[in-house]
Amino acid sequence: MALSGRCACGRVHYTINDEPLFTQACHCTDCQRTTGSAFVVHLVVVEADFDIEGETRMTTVPSGSGAGCDLHFCTQCGAYIWCRYRYHKVPVIAVRGGTLDDTSAVSPQAHIFTRSKQPWFRLPDDVPMFEEACSREGVWPAVSVTRYNSLGQIDQHG
Repeated sequence: MALSGRCACGRVHYTINDEPLFTQACHCTDCQRTTGSAFVVHLVVVEADFDIEGETRMTTVPSGSGAGCDLHFCTQCGAYIWCRYRYHKVPVIAVRGGTLDDTSAVSPQAHIFTRSKQPWFRLPDDVPMFEEACSREGVWPAVSVTRYNSLGQIDQHG
């Protein structure tokens, strides 16, 4: 499964060459602030499966976990494309779902940091939700946990 996406002006294009490990909607106030919306949908992907063309810049911002994350955005239009959450000790990144060419290609497998979700947003009954971060074990598909663990040192922050 290959997914593709781009920034708003089209100067940055990317391809995700393998199935994302997991897709989650984060409702933390930091994600609300960086998106200007109620939440962000992130696809957790193995960095080696992510090919990008075009110029991006990086800035570091707070994250719900407290570890911070490095946001990468188009130098021309400023669209935030992907980020690296600093708590991960293996080479995975989070690609912003709204930048996909086909945004309907994925849907959240979990909602995280729901303690700060907007009260007017109703969460679906059939998707797991967590007041804070979720653990990979028991939430992510087993094949994704195996892939993640094979990448190196396992962190403790889910």
